[in-house]
Amino acid sequence: MNLTDFNIPLIFYTTFIMVVWFESDIVQTIAKIFNLRSILKIYEFEKYKLEVDVMCNYPNFLYEKYPGYITKLLSCPICLCFWSTLLGVNLLTYSFGYQQWFALLMLPVNYICSLTIYLIIRKLL
Repeated sequence: MNLTDFNIPLIFYTTFIMVVWFESDIVQTIAKIFNLRSILKIYEFEKYKLEVDVMCNYPNFLYEKYPGYITKLLSCPICLCFWSTLLGVNLLTYSFGYQQWFALLMLPVNYICSLTIYLIIRKLL
């Protein structure tokens, strides 16, 4: 098996992470199951959703209530896709022992494919 056998699953894994984060309420569900509501500010999110914006999702709530670089990164699909693709490509090339320049060749293809698939799924939902 070589690196290209893991490239396409990496694209779909990045897309899956983005769909789960932006288009579902998995954070609220996990917070309720593991009793992390106070740590993840779920009570504030539910109150904000009832009082201010019914259509708000959790990543946007984080950025609106706690503006900063990390919350902007978590609330922006383009940013999150880029950084997660960069991390995934680098981990993949290092685990197979390839040089860093090979990751730079894979990054644009993986990023564009992941973002395009995510936007298509988002349009379909």
